[in-house]
Amino acid sequence: MDLFSGMDEALKKKVVLAWAEMKENEKMHFINQVTLALIVLGNDANGKAIISSVLERLVNDGSKDLSDFGLYIGDNFAMKEAIVHAEKIKRASVIIDGYRIKNALPSEPHKDLQI
Repeated sequence: MDLFSGMDEALKKKVVLAWAEMKENEKMHFINQVTLALIVLGNDANGKAIISSVLERLVNDGSKDLSDFGLYIGDNFAMKEAIVHAEKIKRASVIIDGYRIKNALPSEPHKDLQI
């Protein structure tokens, strides 16, 4: 299973467009956060399904930057895989929070404000 196998085409398009708009350093932060998550969650189908679900929530929430990934991983307890792997997700969230703090990444998603 790859990260995109369970995503519909519209969601894939949103992810690709967000990637295209990102600066190189933001792309590196995204890659690093996903790598940390996969180290903790595992590089198997379950780990990838959780990563895919986080990406889906990030994009559907209106975030314009995939480097917001770490802001969404801890809130992903609604999906079936998350219930089984709650401890791993919590651990990944704590590690990624540390990464975000160390690299002075924002604590709020990159979204357009609606007035």
